[in-house]
Amino acid sequence: MTGPRIIIFIVAVFAVIVLVLAMFQNESVSKWFRYEWLDLFYAFIAAIIAGLLIEFLYRRYSSKSRILQTTMTPPSESSKFMAKLVLKENQEILIKEYERTFGRTDFIEIAPTDDLLFIGKEHFQITRDDYCFYIEDLNTKNGTSLNGEDISGQGKRKLTDGDEILVAKTLDIKYFEEKE
Repeated sequence: MTGPRIIIFIVAVFAVIVLVLAMFQNESVSKWFRYEWLDLFYAFIAAIIAGLLIEFLYRRYSSKSRILQTTMTPPSESSKFMAKLVLKENQEILIKEYERTFGRTDFIEIAPTDDLLFIGKEHFQITRDDYCFYIEDLNTKNGTSLNGEDISGQGKRKLTDGDEILVAKTLDIKYFEEKE
């Protein structure tokens, strides 16, 4: 129990005891309360202060269980980027996932608004296996080119460092891999 809960519990118990005694109107008990209520009040306050002090000291000096400490997870291999797309004005999109789909929302602040209309909602996908990255056009109306060759409907194509990707004949992108 925490400090405020302990105080509420003690007050509730005290109130129940007083109510029970008042209901039975036991003469000797009511006489005792009449003359000793101030001493009882001071004892009650002292008990609250002692309880809070004990809880403070316990929390301050007790050793914490390792299970209650913050859990740390080791960094995963996918947390560092393995590839990146470089757009005009050297804007970069890092690729950290094993599979990522790119569409018009990925290029909102990069491409002019009129050009965004030609880029599909889900235009192309870059996937990674153990050693290579691949690009695939997702059957879009305006297609995707890799190094000047249209890859629409051709499935996955292997990417190499320095490849040029043309999205919907409007957006030029350079692909780079991290050297490990």
